[in-house]
Amino acid sequence: MVLVGFFVSQKKTQEATSHIHGFDLEPDERGDDETPGWVKLTGNDDGTVTLERGSLRLREGETCNLVATVIDDKITIQEKRGKTVGGAAPERTYTGRVTVKFVPAGSKVYVRYDSAVTGQWCKFSFTNSPRRMTREQLRY
Repeated sequence: MVLVGFFVSQKKTQEATSHIHGFDLEPDERGDDETPGWVKLTGNDDGTVTLERGSLRLREGETCNLVATVIDDKITIQEKRGKTVGGAAPERTYTGRVTVKFVPAGSKVYVRYDSAVTGQWCKFSFTNSPRRMTREQLRY
């Protein structure tokens, strides 16, 4: 019976936590409609992680937010449009950047990044150590 209980028992998971961050946006003059989107994570010396999102197409005055859900070593990041200030301006290409604290220093995490803005996504693993970087292309 002990062996049956061992194989049937479920893995204990931590409670899910959610984090909301807004991108700091910078116009990207090099990007265009043909440039594929990408996500880059870089570990910082203080244990935080800088997340960059490139080739993000937004209208001028529009914002973009990230909603991250963390369960154990799995992180799901949803990219969502924020508020729009102004009228129907043409789209431009931006690079978004944000520094986050929800990836524990020294840990390996499995990330799924979903963009509600473009419909693109990617999956990858990342180990948070100083100056370690991973860059992934988004796909449909």
